[in-house]
Amino acid sequence: MFKTILFDVDGTIIDTQYVMTRSLQKTLLEEKQLEVPLEDLHFILGIPGREAIKKFSENDTELETLLTKWNNNILLFSEYATLFPGIEKVIKDLHAQSIELGVVTSKTQEEMKNEFDSFGLTQYFKVQVTASDTDLHKPNPDPIQKALEELGVDKKETVYVGDSLYDMKSAKSCGVSFAVAQWGAVESSAFTDIDFSLATPKDVLTLANIKTDMI
Repeated sequence: MFKTILFDVDGTIIDTQYVMTRSLQKTLLEEKQLEVPLEDLHFILGIPGREAIKKFSENDTELETLLTKWNNNILLFSEYATLFPGIEKVIKDLHAQSIELGVVTSKTQEEMKNEFDSFGLTQYFKVQVTASDTDLHKPNPDPIQKALEELGVDKKETVYVGDSLYDMKSAKSCGVSFAVAQWGAVESSAFTDIDFSLATPKDVLTLANIKTDMI
């Protein structure tokens, strides 16, 4: 069905919900003496860190300090980040079937190096578009559009797999199909413009018309 599959990272390939929310909670307590429940930080999932921090500071200098401290705290919790069960095999199977694969993420290049590369999946993705690569980020179409241009593929033959509303809006504004990764989605009831709902990572194979009993 689709010849190109683009993936979000957090909440789609790797489970970083605890890492991201707990590290920000720690940062806000240490730097601003704010006690914020973890559930009140779920909004940060799927958006650039700078945008998340803006809710807690309008001062540019303080914002930079908070970002630096947050990134340091993320490293303290990085051991809790894990691949979603089954996603590694799915990515390898898609690659083996010559499906063009790419990553479009709100992480920066540095964050990808620190938080993603250790999982050993980088080699399977022909392109990685990070928050460092475009001026505008999700929910704008720019990151996905950049991936399409770098791959030289047809958007009609491309689907974006993600877990957040920002992922959905970015895909739809770019004109590509969107598949929600229900295994990582927090706001599943809020998705209103999806093309496919995937219950498990294995379901991604169906997007490429690969029978799961063949792999």
